[in-house]
Amino acid sequence: MLTRKLPEREDLTGRQLLGVLAQTVPDLLRSAPLLVGLMLLMAVIQGLMPAVTILLGKWTVDGVGAALAGQEANLTLLAGAWAGAALLTQVTGVASQVLQGYASDHFTVRTMTRLMGKMGEIQGLDVLEDPRFHDDIEILQMGAPRRPLNLVSTLLYLVRSGVGAVGVSATLLTIGWWVPLVVVAGMLPALLRQLAFSKLGWSIFIQRTQDSRELNYFQRVAMRHEYAKEVRLYGLMPHLQGRYLERTLDYQRVMRGVRNKQLLGVLPYQALSLLVTAGLFIYVVDRAQQGVYTAGSVVLVITALAGLRDELRSISEYLSVGTEHLNWFHKFHRFLAAAPGVTAPAQPRPLPRELTLTLDRVTFGYRDGPPVVEDVSLTIPEGQVVAIVGENGAGKTTLVKLLLRFYDPSSGRILLGGPGEEVDLRAVDPGGWRAQVAAVFQDFAKFEWTLRENVVLGQPEDAPKLAHAVGASGLGAALNRVEGGLEARLGQAFGGVDLSGGQWQKLATARALYRDARVLILDEPTAALDPRSEAEVFAAFAALSRGRTTLLITHRLGSVLMADRVLVMKGGRLIEDGTHAGLLARGGEYAELWRLQASQYAEEREGVAG
Repeated sequence: MLTRKLPEREDLTGRQLLGVLAQTVPDLLRSAPLLVGLMLLMAVIQGLMPAVTILLGKWTVDGVGAALAGQEANLTLLAGAWAGAALLTQVTGVASQVLQGYASDHFTVRTMTRLMGKMGEIQGLDVLEDPRFHDDIEILQMGAPRRPLNLVSTLLYLVRSGVGAVGVSATLLTIGWWVPLVVVAGMLPALLRQLAFSKLGWSIFIQRTQDSRELNYFQRVAMRHEYAKEVRLYGLMPHLQGRYLERTLDYQRVMRGVRNKQLLGVLPYQALSLLVTAGLFIYVVDRAQQGVYTAGSVVLVITALAGLRDELRSISEYLSVGTEHLNWFHKFHRFLAAAPGVTAPAQPRPLPRELTLTLDRVTFGYRDGPPVVEDVSLTIPEGQVVAIVGENGAGKTTLVKLLLRFYDPSSGRILLGGPGEEVDLRAVDPGGWRAQVAAVFQDFAKFEWTLRENVVLGQPEDAPKLAHAVGASGLGAALNRVEGGLEARLGQAFGGVDLSGGQWQKLATARALYRDARVLILDEPTAALDPRSEAEVFAAFAALSRGRTTLLITHRLGSVLMADRVLVMKGGRLIEDGTHAGLLARGGEYAELWRLQASQYAEEREGVAG
C-alpha cells in the first residue's frame, strides 16, 4: 500500500505552496523552455500595454487641450502610437493563444505519460484496495489534461497582471509619489481576504471527492447499458434519481454556505478599497479645478484607478486559481514519489530453472484486516495439476494473488525453485515471473479493442498460435456469428459489438492459451459456460496443462478430475491435501462437498426428467 495517509482535510500553508511551486515550475520549464519563454515574453508585453495606453490617453487629452489653446501638439504621432499599441496588444493576444495550444498538447501528453508510468511501477493490487486511492487518482486523472497548462497560464497571467499593476501604479507617480502607495494599501486587504477563502474552497473540494464519485456512479448506473436490465426490471430509476438529487442538493447546500461566507467576508474590504479610490478621485478633481493638474491628469487618474483595480482583482483571482493548481500538483508529486507495498527488487535474482512453488507458513490479510490466508504451507512441484477447492471466502483466490505477487504475505514467504535453488518470490522481478504465467480470472478484463487485440494483449502476433488459441478455446464458433471476425471491435463505447458472457469467457481462455507460459492459473474459468462448452474448454486445458504447473480454482468439483492433486481450504487454512480418490476415502470436508454437489446434480436431473 502506498506509504502515505491522506487527512480528511488538506490545507497547505503558504510556505508549502511555495515549496510546491519551486518544485513544479523548474520541471515545467525544463520540459518546454522555448514555449514557456515565448509565452512569458508575450505576458510581459501585454502587461505593459495598459500603462502605455493610459499615458497615451493623458498625452492625447493634454494635446487636444493645447491645440485648442493654439499651442503646438503632435496629435498624429499620438494617434499612430495608440494604433501601434492596440495592434501589438492584438498580435500578442493571438500569439499567446497559439502558444497555449502548443503547450496544452505538450503538457497533457507529458503529465499523463508520467501518471501512467507511475501506475506501471505499482506492481501489486494493494493500493487499489484503499478507497482514498480512488479519490487521488480521480483528481489526478481529471486534472492531467488541464492543470499543467492552467498553472503555467495562471503564472503568466500573474506576471502580466503584476507588470500591469506596477506599470499602472507608475503612471500615478505623475500625480504624486505617495498616490500609488495609498491606492495599493487600500486595495490590498480585499485581495488577501479573497485568497483566504480560495483555500477554503479547495478544502471543500478535497473533502467531497468521494461524494463526487458517488454522484458520477449514480449517473453511470442510470445511463449505461450494462445496468439497463436491472434498472428497468426493478424500477430503479426513481431511486437513482432520488439519491442523485439528494446528494446534489447536499453538495449545493455546502457550497452555497462557502460562497455566502466569501461574499460577506470580502464586502467590508471592498468598501475600504472604494473609499480610498473615491477619496483620491475627489482630491485630483479638486486640485484640477485649482489649476494644479491638467485635464489629462484627471483622465489618467480615472483610467489608472480602474485599471489598477482590475489588475489587482485579476491578481487575486489568479492567485486563488493558482492555489488550486498547486494543491493538485502537491498530490501529483506526492503520488509520483509514493512507494507501493509491492516493489521490484533493486537487483533481482534470476528465475530458477525449475519453477516449483513453495509456500512457507504464509499468512495474509487485506488492509490490516483479519487473515484471509493463515499459516499455509505447501509445495507444488513443477508440472503438477492442482485443484484448489472450498467454500466462498475460503481464501482460494487470495492464495493465487499471493502467488502472482499482487500482494506480499503479512508473514511467511513464497519460494520458487526446486531443492537447493529456492528463491524468495520478492527477490525476483515481478514482470519476469508473471511472464511465465497465463491466467483466466473469474473477473477478467473486457477490453474494448478488436477481438484480435483482446487475445494477443500486446504480445508479438503469431498466426499459428493465434489460430490454435481461438480454436481450442471454443471461440472459433463465436467468430462465425461476429461480423468482422478477429477484426471486430468489441464493446459499445466505440460502436463495437458485445459478446455474451460465455463468449467473453472463451475469449479470456484464448488469452491464456495464446501465452507460452510455464504456469497456468484457472480461477473459475468455466463459470459462464454451458456444460458442452465447459467440456470443450476443460479438454483444451487438459491438453495445455501437460508439462505445466496448473492451479485450478473451482466450485464445480466435477472439474477436479483433471487434477493430480486437490487442496481443500476453509477459513483461510489448508485443511486437506490429497488426490480425489484419497480425499473421498478419507470422508472429510472434500467428501462432504462432493456428496452435496452430487446430490444437487441428482435432484436437478430428476427435476428435468419430471
